[in-house]
Amino acid sequence: MRSYNTFANRGRDFEDFVIQVNDLYTRSGKAVVYKVPTEFLPIRDSTGQIKSCKVEHKSCVDFLGRYNSIPVAVETKQTHTGRIDFDAVQPHQAAFLDAWTTDKAVGMILVSFGLRRFFAVPWPFWRAARNTWAAQKGTAKKKRAPPTVTAYGQTWTPPPMASAAPEDFLPAWEVNLGGRTGLPYLETIEKLEGVLE
Repeated sequence: MRSYNTFANRGRDFEDFVIQVNDLYTRSGKAVVYKVPTEFLPIRDSTGQIKSCKVEHKSCVDFLGRYNSIPVAVETKQTHTGRIDFDAVQPHQAAFLDAWTTDKAVGMILVSFGLRRFFAVPWPFWRAARNTWAAQKGTAKKKRAPPTVTAYGQTWTPPPMASAAPEDFLPAWEVNLGGRTGLPYLETIEKLEGVLE
């Protein structure tokens, strides 16, 4: 895996790993999930040579595809600390996942804690925690604990803060390294009631 040191590419090593995992899923025939490219606009100097570039359109999420016959959208997030912020999902990504996620289409946040522990968090759970803390950001009011969330036959009470540690997630969401793909994160979908029916 390559290592990228710029702020913009701080999660790139994890994305590269997921690209490799998705290639193995494709070879197995169980899934087809591809990286969504970011559109860049070249910046040229007076001679017409490209000197730089800027993002023209923000990508919806990192990966789109299908697992068996289920449409799936995956946003990857990596932290090198012991916690991941719920607002790591940007507003345009949240809007896309809101529109994407239905009874038959799964949106998820795939989280890496230092490339050591991994969690595939279904979007309805992440959204509930993110929305609670976004609504309270900058207010002087006493912070309220997030409400308990039920989706796909699972119930979760987010931690009473704007971020989560590995211990805060449901054990069913943890993805262990190994298996045919190296990181069988899409198998988390099989634990979601109502999606495979």
